[in-house]
Amino acid sequence: MLLILAGCAARQSEVQDEDQALVLREVRKVRFQGNNQFSAGALRKAMASKQRPFFPPWKRGETYNRSTLEADRKRLQKYYFDRGFLNTQVSDPKVEENEEKNTVEITITIEEGPPTLVKTVRIVGHVPPELPPEDQIMSGLALQAGGRITKANFDRSQAQLTVMMQDVGYARARVVPRTEVDFDAHEAAIAFELQSGELTPFGDITITGQDLIKERAIRRQLRIEPGDIYSADQLTRTSDAIYGIGMFRSVTPLGTNLEAEDEPLDIDIKVQERKPRTIELQAGFSTVEGPRFRAAWTHRNFFRGGEQLTLEGRGSFISQEARATLSFPYFLAQRTSFTQTLSALNDHLLAEALGVIDPQPDFDLFSITSISRIDRELVDNLTASVGLDLSYNDFYNVNADAETEASTEDNLLVIQFGELTYNTSNDFLNPTRGFLLRGRLDHSTTGLLSDVNFAKFELEGRHYLPIWWKMIFATRLVLGTIQPYSTTNSDEIPRNVRFFAGGPGSVRGFRLNRLGPLDSDDDPVGGNSLIEGSTELRFPIAGQLWGALFVDFGNVYTKPFTYRLNDLRYAAGPGIRYITPIGPIRLDIGFVIDPRSNEDTARLEFSIGQAF
Repeated sequence: MLLILAGCAARQSEVQDEDQALVLREVRKVRFQGNNQFSAGALRKAMASKQRPFFPPWKRGETYNRSTLEADRKRLQKYYFDRGFLNTQVSDPKVEENEEKNTVEITITIEEGPPTLVKTVRIVGHVPPELPPEDQIMSGLALQAGGRITKANFDRSQAQLTVMMQDVGYARARVVPRTEVDFDAHEAAIAFELQSGELTPFGDITITGQDLIKERAIRRQLRIEPGDIYSADQLTRTSDAIYGIGMFRSVTPLGTNLEAEDEPLDIDIKVQERKPRTIELQAGFSTVEGPRFRAAWTHRNFFRGGEQLTLEGRGSFISQEARATLSFPYFLAQRTSFTQTLSALNDHLLAEALGVIDPQPDFDLFSITSISRIDRELVDNLTASVGLDLSYNDFYNVNADAETEASTEDNLLVIQFGELTYNTSNDFLNPTRGFLLRGRLDHSTTGLLSDVNFAKFELEGRHYLPIWWKMIFATRLVLGTIQPYSTTNSDEIPRNVRFFAGGPGSVRGFRLNRLGPLDSDDDPVGGNSLIEGSTELRFPIAGQLWGALFVDFGNVYTKPFTYRLNDLRYAAGPGIRYITPIGPIRLDIGFVIDPRSNEDTARLEFSIGQAF
């Protein structure tokens, strides 16, 4: 009987403890003391015990749990350890209970101590002769002597060395780190032992997961062949090329016999197909165009070879367009694609609302265009393109005078074009390193039914350079010229061919197309020479929010091959970027330096995508 009573009393005590835990269920506040290196907000993100948020005000904090809080103490210790503070001590949290409000407030005291610095970094073991000199390798590692020993830089350095060896053919290479820490001196000596193994060729290449698309269509995109020496870079290019067909949600190459040291490395490329038909509806807004809308229907794998047909319509206050695009990822040879586009474009201001300004007040333009384009990847990063651009251009609502008559006549243009692009930038939407060089030549002649004789040349360069921390220094320069020939003079170059400058993708601070020659009504007439440039410093603020400081310059000149540097116009200002999966949302304020009487002092520009 006594044992039964004792058991009942113990059970009653457990129930009371559980009831008390249920009553004190909300973490109201988490405070820190002694944290000088990292903010309280950053430390709270590392914890599972979340306090009541400031917003939204109706959301409650996490349920208080003693074992969770003890685990949080270890998480905070690891947070500091991973960032180079190996001697940090996190005390037992102090918990203050408020029975009336059913909450707890937690105070955590931290003794950070000094950071542990990297004393030396060495490479030991077998260094493959195909690698660059050791001092060049060391200078490129994320972990450097004199800096803090952080887990992120440690892991990145190990991965850098592994990829270096894989890129020169050692597919089964390993890097074994060895670290000696002097806790009294707060220093760490690090050695990375390279275990390269033997040069590894590619073995059998299999493709799995495809159902709708023919396997042959995927194999045409391969950048590797059995017998080639292994290259991680070429394997990545293969994945990108297959993914670029547009038919797959994921492309994952896997080595299937990594443990077989002396054999070629077999590769299995696993693909996951997308739905063949999709409908897209998009809406946006910019300070130049006002509201923007896009609707598109896409049929992928049109002939079961990865071909893609897209029918789309898009519109804004200043232009409306219907377009059909048929693309072939394989055309006659590997690394060659073909795209055919048909479009009808109406450049017409629908309404003078929301501050939208007509970019071409002298006329409206309706164009029907057919573009046939062949793209050929010559070598890695270098692409050549050729094609035919056929368009009929109908000018209407023309403010006819001597200045506009010759350049706003309806015209038929048959333009042959060639383009060469060298691109090492690391991202299409938001590049942070690398550069792009692009040259394009357009040619039009009456001998091929075109109404105008001219040659148009454009050269563009962009460079993206990480300079410190996560800051990016981006630069751009564009040069262009139009040379009429035969019986054509400069005044007869059509307005739809001429260069214009000013606006969010050009020289910010100026109105769209308003930088350059103007007529007597201060409306843009364009020109036959263009120079534009930009320098921009991009830096993180918090999370996905970035800031920017920029200086733009440029001008348009009437005559061909004319670049008067003393006539350059300048604008500068700050900007904000919010990084999204579809590109940065951009807000810039451009201040015109030395504005003229007919120009705005500054303009606020809102759009999607980096300026360049």
